[in-house]
Amino acid sequence: MRHKCFLLCFLLSVAAVDIGIYEVWAGAPTSAKIVFSSWRHGNLDIYLMNPDGSEEVRLTHDLARDGGPKWSPTGEHILFNSDQDGAPGDWDLYLMDADGSNVRRVFEKEAARGRATWSPDGKQITYSRWEQGKFYIYIAPIDGKKEERIALGSQPVWSPDGTEIAFIEGAVGNPRRISILDVRTRKHKFFFPPKGPAWVRHPAWSPEGDRLVFSWYNRVEFRREDAHLETIYIVKRNGTGLQQIIEEGKRAVEPVWSPRGDTLLYSQLDRNDTQQIFKVTVDGGEPVQLADPSFRNFVGDWFDPAFALPVAPQPQLATEIWGRLKQ
Repeated sequence: MRHKCFLLCFLLSVAAVDIGIYEVWAGAPTSAKIVFSSWRHGNLDIYLMNPDGSEEVRLTHDLARDGGPKWSPTGEHILFNSDQDGAPGDWDLYLMDADGSNVRRVFEKEAARGRATWSPDGKQITYSRWEQGKFYIYIAPIDGKKEERIALGSQPVWSPDGTEIAFIEGAVGNPRRISILDVRTRKHKFFFPPKGPAWVRHPAWSPEGDRLVFSWYNRVEFRREDAHLETIYIVKRNGTGLQQIIEEGKRAVEPVWSPRGDTLLYSQLDRNDTQQIFKVTVDGGEPVQLADPSFRNFVGDWFDPAFALPVAPQPQLATEIWGRLKQ
């Protein structure tokens, strides 16, 4: 009996340590949050809000322009673009904690990097880098110590299982299409549309990895006067089941999945031709506008701790230990 009591005390102490670790991890939001950027008071900054658009909280307070925020898989960190260490418009990648503190550069050497997303394990990022008049896709560890150029293209997004990266292939200003790269072999092939280049951009994987959402100007030639016809579509990973989500005429772009995979965020011009954030369910329904409409608002990313990486201990741990000891 004494041995059992000793073992119970030991295991419970381990559980207590795990719970202590969880408290550190709890620096991530404890409820679902949308991170976004907004042009207010003469500057672009990053904000948080609830999925219904309430309780906006400003995270960045510097004089630089900060945008393009992306949650880390655990919600502890936010990856974003900023020109705070360079000339205005010289964007590079930065990290901050979920509450806006501890801002730091990802890379020591400055370059024109942007459109970054995380690997599903949170250890790497993929991003676009502008070099000699072209965009290239790179992969790097989150500590920024080594960069690897893997393809010619832009707007890369890592698949939920970590095996693929979808990106836009094609020169800026020309028709482009979605390609998918095998992370292991570094080989890639065209995915959508299947018959040739088109005006496609902003791909994003569904949380299950079985679908891709994107913006598409579904016309042979691009005419600026018809830019409002760009809208949002979903296609299955096998290339079938093309589904239009938003009707044409709204200029709907930059779609982002909800962690549950049943809703999309996207950017759209409102009746005053001001960029705003909307959300809509993928099975139809009326779009809902989010964030303060008095300002220009830009889509960022959606985090929900219920769908985060399973790194926290199970709350029933002590109960399970005691049950095994009794047996």
